[in-house]
Amino acid sequence: MVAIDLLPGIDISITVAGQALTEHEDHEEEQQDRTTTRYIEAVSGQIFEVRITAQKGFRSGGDVLSFRIHVDGSKAIDIPALRNSACSFDSYVHISQGCRQNKSEVRRYCFATLETASDGRNLAAKSPQLNDLGSIVVTVHQKYMTGVCKPDYGSKKPSTIGIVAEKALKGKALSHSVDFTAPVACKFGESVTAKAVPGLPDPYATIVFRYRSLEILKSMSIIPRTPTPPPLEEREYETSNRDDFLELQRQLKEMKEKHRVPNVKVKRERTDENQRPRKVARPSRHSTQLELDEEGGVRESVTPTVAEREIIDLD
Repeated sequence: MVAIDLLPGIDISITVAGQALTEHEDHEEEQQDRTTTRYIEAVSGQIFEVRITAQKGFRSGGDVLSFRIHVDGSKAIDIPALRNSACSFDSYVHISQGCRQNKSEVRRYCFATLETASDGRNLAAKSPQLNDLGSIVVTVHQKYMTGVCKPDYGSKKPSTIGIVAEKALKGKALSHSVDFTAPVACKFGESVTAKAVPGLPDPYATIVFRYRSLEILKSMSIIPRTPTPPPLEEREYETSNRDDFLELQRQLKEMKEKHRVPNVKVKRERTDENQRPRKVARPSRHSTQLELDEEGGVRESVTPTVAEREIIDLD
């Protein structure tokens, strides 16, 4: 929630589901005069609102405070007005939901992923609008009310940035744009006419909400990067949980598998130097053998017949 120093008692915030988005500052960014800038996280498809709060007893420089809400460099989407009398006895809250279509319907604000193209489809007429792409700007004006008027509602969906050429975004850390939902029911609100308070700056104050994805906010150092946790083997036992131990066990098993020596059987090659005795067939009686002579010839030999043993009888 941005508290406007120039207007004590006035706070402006971007809310999602009734909760204000966390705001971050870029302390190295130079602020323009009478301007406050904050960064918020955008999530695609999220519907958001602009919440304006006036504390009890707030008094403006005139009798009405006018707010003009712009998204992505557009014309004013909504122009709520706050009368001094509205917060005389209690605090006052106005919620801008989006672009009013008629007295009973509104197209609500929502974040959308920024579409880019590399084929030059960027519309030249929208090029100046790129300077404010990724921002929600609320300007505050000190006014005197001059009367009540009939609301001027738009009959069509408000213009959006559409597809942007990649080269047009060179050097710009952008991730989202603002889109609008289909019409939904809303409450009727009155409209007034007013004129600026002479002698006061107009606008009196400007609040800029720059919306980015979480990744880009971290890359810009708007949000601190998530620190890398120490390796499991270096963590303190007291700070480790069951999942840590299971992961460590898995890593150890993986390491053992990686360094395990495979069981390989080596088959010995048989060579002539092998001194192992070989089985030699014995020649049988009357068997024929082939022998190699010194000249490489072959000759046939027959195993000699074993003489029969003589039996002698002794008297």
